Amino acid sequence: MGARLLPLLQLSDSAFPTGAFSHSLGLETLVAAGVVGDAPTLRAAIADHLGALATADLPALRQAADGESLERVVTLDRTLGATKLAREARAASVATGRSLLASAAALELDDARLATYHDRVRGGSAPGHHAVAYGVVAGALVLEPGEAMSAYAFAACSALVAVGQKLIPLGQRSAQRTLFTLHAPISAAVAAGAAHDPADLFSFAPIQEVASMVHERQRTRLYIS
Repeated sequence: MGARLLPLLQLSDSAFPTGAFSHSLGLETLVAAGVVGDAPTLRAAIADHLGALATADLPALRQAADGESLERVVTLDRTLGATKLAREARAASVATGRSLLASAAALELDDARLATYHDRVRGGSAPGHHAVAYGVVAGALVLEPGEAMSAYAFAACSALVAVGQKLIPLGQRSAQRTLFTLHAPISAAVAAGAAHDPADLFSFAPIQEVASMVHERQRTRLYIS
């Protein structure tokens, strides 16, 4: 990977400010309902999330990173939003995507496509979903799309494991073991995303979507979504 490794690590680091730490994507609801309550059930919930990423976010990221024209990226951005049936999931994706773009702007990358896309998002003519924004930033950093997909999927899983640590609760070593056992599902999701046609994005995660919708009615909430 050479020179690509350091920017890839920085972009996927949990310290890179996107606000992902404030979203559980329905996981908080599943914990409250007793569906998720230990490491195995947490792993299963995250694996379901990966299945949805494989046919929606990851193919969109790949195409956005692959040098597509800005107009096609904006169309892709809107299409990805249409796959997220729960309002909370759409809002979380847009919020983290816009934060990602703002943080990437602080890096002062010399990339016209990234700058123009960011302007479109700020102007409201593009939603700025996280996966698409990640792909455009990855393209500006000249990252290989497959590597960017792996980093994105890993970061998504890592964020949800961190949510599980707070909600179940889960010890640090158990959390790391859970994340380690997700390596194979992450690789499978990336492979599926690499083979999936970005013109046919879809997401099937009904349990997660319903949990996201119910979340706003929780008596107590630690997370936005």
